[in-house]
Amino acid sequence: MKQKLNPPATGLVLEIGSGDNPNPRSNVLVDRFLGSDNRERGGDLVVDRPFVVADAHHLPFKDGAFAYAICSHILEHMDEPVQFANELQRTCKAGYIQSPSEIAERLFHWSFHRWYVNLEGETLVLHPKEPEEPFGELFDYLYEYNPAYYFFQRSMPDLFWIEREWQTGNLKVEVREESPLPLRDPEALRALVAARSSTPKLIGLFFAALAARALRSGPRKLVRRLLKRSYV
Repeated sequence: MKQKLNPPATGLVLEIGSGDNPNPRSNVLVDRFLGSDNRERGGDLVVDRPFVVADAHHLPFKDGAFAYAICSHILEHMDEPVQFANELQRTCKAGYIQSPSEIAERLFHWSFHRWYVNLEGETLVLHPKEPEEPFGELFDYLYEYNPAYYFFQRSMPDLFWIEREWQTGNLKVEVREESPLPLRDPEALRALVAARSSTPKLIGLFFAALAARALRSGPRKLVRRLLKRSYV
């Protein structure tokens, strides 16, 4: 998917939880865990620029040290998400957060995630995950090997990914006990599943999906490096 992030052309960019796929624009990487344990990563940890081992709840940086922060698929792991948001705003002037949506989480069920994540207005709303795993790894395999399912998911990004670009002072993270999803409201559901792209874009996306699923993870990593993108 195309991430909707806009880091500044100048200034230091911090990436937290960069793992095996750091953003090309990031200047400093932060990760809590070293080693070859990839249960929560797609591959081996990449250390190809300044790298700091730290807990994101207590970042070892001065106030306002960074112009921008990139946090892709990290919020759902946090023990204390509100504390994490406070640290981001203390150390960074602006930033970008991306997480799988509650809908994606229920389908794929990543067991190492702690929270369901939703976006309500401009507030990131989290609530605790249940332990059930109803579909096993079925949807992982659909996404990896079935071009039609891959096309469907990529054609409705708002349904499967949560994105929030923020500036210091307006990053709001709230923890609740229950989901805010309006799954029994017909009007809200129609808005939720409405088409997001024009017909020509959908046609282009379909052929891109066929090409992307023809490539395995190794070639896709090479394409990402050539295009300077985090996701292909």
